[in-house]
Amino acid sequence: MGYLGEKIQEAREKKGVTLEDASSATKIKVAYLRALEAEDYVDLPPRAYVKGFLKIYAHYLTLDYILLSRLYEESYELPDAQVVFSNLQSPPSLPFLPGIKWKSALGGIFAAIIIFLIIWGVIRLIGGSRKVSTVSVHFSRVDNPYQPETIERISLENLEVK
Repeated sequence: MGYLGEKIQEAREKKGVTLEDASSATKIKVAYLRALEAEDYVDLPPRAYVKGFLKIYAHYLTLDYILLSRLYEESYELPDAQVVFSNLQSPPSLPFLPGIKWKSALGGIFAAIIIFLIIWGVIRLIGGSRKVSTVSVHFSRVDNPYQPETIERISLENLEVK
């Protein structure tokens, strides 16, 4: 155990609290507090989280956070995890146009078709209003066959209810 772990453990023991009590008060997992005191950085989350834990723990134990942070940086030997991408292949390009990718070409073709359809529709709409219809509709007048004088009135007296 290095100087950082000893300093944290001494302060916690001087305060008279267990790791479980400190975890309950700070909301930091017991395993993380134990790893901090043992300076077991493999069992800790990434650096940014550990610095946050140190700040909370330093405040709880009334220690100087800047000193703890400096001690942590000095004793921390493992580099932060880095993401390395290997064997990344770029999407295939068109065989006859090497600089243009398939997705770009298809997007351009689709956009051109949409623009063509919009222009064609506008031309048809404008051109359609100029045409005169050759179909003519003729209406003829038909007299109403139900004029009042032709309707026989049925009296209610003649109706028998069965």
